[in-house]
Amino acid sequence: MANTPLYKPDLVIVISGPSGSGKSTVINALCEADETLIESVSATTRKPRRGEADGVDYHFLSKPEFEKYVQQNRFLEWAEYGGNFYGTLKSEIVAAREAEKDAILEIEVKGALQIQLQDLSPARSLFIFIIPSSFATLEERLRRRKTESETERNKRLAIAKSEILEIEHFNYWISNPENAPQRAVQQIQTIIAAERSRIDTQLIETINPLLGVDKSD
Repeated sequence: MANTPLYKPDLVIVISGPSGSGKSTVINALCEADETLIESVSATTRKPRRGEADGVDYHFLSKPEFEKYVQQNRFLEWAEYGGNFYGTLKSEIVAAREAEKDAILEIEVKGALQIQLQDLSPARSLFIFIIPSSFATLEERLRRRKTESETERNKRLAIAKSEILEIEHFNYWISNPENAPQRAVQQIQTIIAAERSRIDTQLIETINPLLGVDKSD
């Protein structure tokens, strides 16, 4: 569908959920499976983890740089999480549109709720919430990462509980059980395919010229 003249990539797919829910793994698999999707690179003030590269995993900014971008209204959304700032640059959405791809955004829950208040025209937004099969699974995933202290991990778990309560504000939820990310990927692919097939104003405006129909008459 995305390669036919009837579909013009305009989706902003927001994938959110608590830390440790497996968002990154699912999004990486989605982008590998569908070349018409491109992941937006978020900005953050946290320090890079081992193996992370600037401009690839995140745009790593200092807090003064981040605050300057906020003042310049360069973010689509931004939020403070665990003592660090995270945000989505508006330029990432523009770049996806220019590349004729649908954008996937991995965003913390606070940021996702901010985007819901914004007019993304001409783009359309789709909000998906990923949760692990149980809270115990979530805790175990955070422990295995070994990137935080016990205090930081407990703080993330407390935040996760409050974030899960925000699931009512999303369009879809996906369970991401341990060792089965492909099932979550397939479910999201089905949702995206349905959204791409939605009959909307853009589709009608594309079909009419192909049929020689002038709606101005």
